[in-house]
Amino acid sequence: MIFGCLVAGGLCVLVQYLLKRSFEPRQYNYARDLLLVAVWLLLAIWFASPDARFIVGAGFAAGVFGLAENCDNNPLWRLGYPLIGLACAAFGHSISFISFTDGEYIYLSPLMSFIITSLWFAVFPLVVQRMDEVSGLAGHILAVAFSLMFMSVFMSGQDMSDAFFMSFAGIVMLSSFWSRFNNVYRQAGRSMSAMWGTLVAGTAVLGVSKGIVFSSMLCLSIGLFAIPLAEVSLGLVNLAFSERGDGVTGLYRGLIRRGFDHPDAVRLIAGLCALVGALTALSQSFASTASALLSALAGASALAVVVRLWFKRKNTSPINNAKPCLWGVHIDNMSINYALARARGLILSPRASSMLVSTVNALGMDEAVRDREYYEALKHSVIVLSDGVGLLWALRFLGMPMRERVTGIDFAEQLCRVAAAEKWPVYFLGSKGDTARDCAEALSAKYDGLIVAGARDGYFDINDASVPDGVVMSGAKILFVAMGIPRQEKWVSRHAGRLGGVLSVGVGGAFDVLSGHLKRAPLKMQRFGLEWLFRLCQEPERWRKDLRLVSFVLRVIATRFGFYRGGESR
Repeated sequence: MIFGCLVAGGLCVLVQYLLKRSFEPRQYNYARDLLLVAVWLLLAIWFASPDARFIVGAGFAAGVFGLAENCDNNPLWRLGYPLIGLACAAFGHSISFISFTDGEYIYLSPLMSFIITSLWFAVFPLVVQRMDEVSGLAGHILAVAFSLMFMSVFMSGQDMSDAFFMSFAGIVMLSSFWSRFNNVYRQAGRSMSAMWGTLVAGTAVLGVSKGIVFSSMLCLSIGLFAIPLAEVSLGLVNLAFSERGDGVTGLYRGLIRRGFDHPDAVRLIAGLCALVGALTALSQSFASTASALLSALAGASALAVVVRLWFKRKNTSPINNAKPCLWGVHIDNMSINYALARARGLILSPRASSMLVSTVNALGMDEAVRDREYYEALKHSVIVLSDGVGLLWALRFLGMPMRERVTGIDFAEQLCRVAAAEKWPVYFLGSKGDTARDCAEALSAKYDGLIVAGARDGYFDINDASVPDGVVMSGAKILFVAMGIPRQEKWVSRHAGRLGGVLSVGVGGAFDVLSGHLKRAPLKMQRFGLEWLFRLCQEPERWRKDLRLVSFVLRVIATRFGFYRGGESR
């Protein structure tokens, strides 16, 4: 069985590689979900007992209900999960008794056993779906859950072949589809969340055939697994992510506001769940000394991860770093992950007027010296990102090294990935002809679930109020403005009041590249700072604009030796 699961996992990795090379992104995502379901069913048919096959079948049924809910967008499809719970309680394993940590037992009546088992299976798909509202969280918690369950089954010393198969197969499938379920910017989706939730519940119940531990703190654990993750950690995370009308943030938002970027926040929550699970397993370990030692090792490892992530935030958080200031313009010294986390926080807590994210390069800084309105727009931007190797060189030359370059193209693409996961409508404004619409279609195909609120070209009167009004009427949460520096920043600043709480991002010529109308420079040219040369070859008319780089270099040298102060003297 172990060898068969490993071979199946390896084949899944190979097939995914081949599918990715042959299919479009949307087709690829659907194809590997079908592959996952098919392999789960085949493994159950080949290696599992009838009880485990029944659980896998129930997981498949839950996935179908989740798919129907996603396609029809009707919450009534969720009534299918209680029906699955009733079927599992009637025809599968049931929870027949509860044991306390002091060794006492409470045997359940047939009716009570039926009710508790039904609720157990009905709740789990909803819990995992709720967790999946934060991108990447469900996959990380599932990995923790199956790992702890496998550890406990392996060390139990009892015959729990069904639970062993389910937990081991779960680890293999999650590992084989790691980029699908543990990508911190991707959701599992309602269908996959429902399926995995049922599989977790079923794996627990198969272990429950040896008894359920009901702790003295009234926390349901999973028999000899001793994992609070099932009812406690998952439930607490679910509550932590619930929206509250009074604006009180949950655990995730609290971490983001304390300087964690999105990936580290997700991993820290998963580490905390693993720590709680391992400590509970340690306190309830009664099978053997080896089981207690393994639980202690797991707890120590989880604690090390939590401590490392916490101190990583304290040591590297951009909040504690002074912003480099060049000619009166403060530039945010942050990674792209932290910039995305900042953007997410701004969207969730919008202001009365539009929030501008500016991406500035060497030419942009040279323009800021010449154009007062653009200079003021940069000064009042909520985020100013360093786009351009020339700007990074200048800041390093002036003794203000930046953490990394964050290009408008990369930031726009990654923010679309987050928007697709969060279901935030996005508006594409700028460029010429149908470029904005083509860009929207290309990103929609790449990021399944991206909601396009609207798209239009950038050829209109900069003072035309109907354009920002149209953006607001579309319901957009994010507005990408590709009208070139400095027009795009000026436009957002002039219409900030009309745009309301929309997060506006100036992306320059990103639409041309993201739509496929222009090619982006190869990675080697990007690394050597020759991206401008590659674009100049595609657009020769840019040579006059690029000549201004000479002015920028001379001004940087003058600043270095104290002959120029720029914005400080204004």
